[in-house]
Amino acid sequence: MAGIAIIANPNARRNREWPLAAQQLRKAAPGAPLLETRNSEELSKAARALAADRPRVLAIAGGDGTVTHTVTALSRAMDGKLPPLALLGGGAYDSLAPLGGGGDAEDRLKRLSEAVASGNELRTVERDTLKIDDRCGFRFGVGLPVRFIEAIYATGNTGPWASTRVLLKTLVSSLAMGPFARRLYAPMDLRVRLDDEEWPPVPIYGLVCSSVAEAGLGLKPFRRATEQPGAFQALGLTAGPRAFALELPRLLIGKHARRDRLIEGVGERLEVSGRAPLSWLLDGEIYTSASGRLTVGLGPRVSLVRA
Repeated sequence: MAGIAIIANPNARRNREWPLAAQQLRKAAPGAPLLETRNSEELSKAARALAADRPRVLAIAGGDGTVTHTVTALSRAMDGKLPPLALLGGGAYDSLAPLGGGGDAEDRLKRLSEAVASGNELRTVERDTLKIDDRCGFRFGVGLPVRFIEAIYATGNTGPWASTRVLLKTLVSSLAMGPFARRLYAPMDLRVRLDDEEWPPVPIYGLVCSSVAEAGLGLKPFRRATEQPGAFQALGLTAGPRAFALELPRLLIGKHARRDRLIEGVGERLEVSGRAPLSWLLDGEIYTSASGRLTVGLGPRVSLVRA
């Protein structure tokens, strides 16, 4: 059993823009095997190798999409029994990276390598994952969340500053009922069932499910995401741009939102039925359901290492 193994996505933004990224990761964890995975085939092969020689910790160098694809591949190869994961970040949209601690990827990996080498107990938290269409991740969304991420990608820039600028633009446009907000808040005709409860038939502007409290940028809007092991939080936005802009500051810091502006609940299974095709989001990656029907369930429960 290896102490630490590293999966790095050379296509992730930071790794792509900095040719020395892989070299620096090797220096931060001397002797740790570094598996570079450029596509799904290489990732599946790496997951099978890790299943055969399970490391004590698996470090993931890449953005939210890399985490999603890696957790999915590992779940398949390891029958859901994953090693503890250290999220190093390094992608275009890095909202999951804070779950792995602070500092650059190399700093986190060096601290982790030293802790493993010295035999120190690792700081971990357990989190459930979501499972949609055989893909595993931590945050799912349709409607407003998808359009928000598309707006970030459309800027041609990435990272926390791009996300912050789009968020501020959204707030300003929402208060003024501007065209940008009207595009983001296009109402959706969705039927939603959380466990055995059917949501009321009202227009929904956005729907999010999350098994982690964090949303990036230091914000924790999903205050009930970890309330119950083996469950996730679901939020349905029923308020228009101006009303929700007034509510957003409270929601982003994890406070209660007004019941007439949001439907929320905690459950184990959520069924969505909308117009086909339906775009949906999983940790920064956008997919399409040809049928317009989706089921959000639970994937493997994982340990996240904070270095």
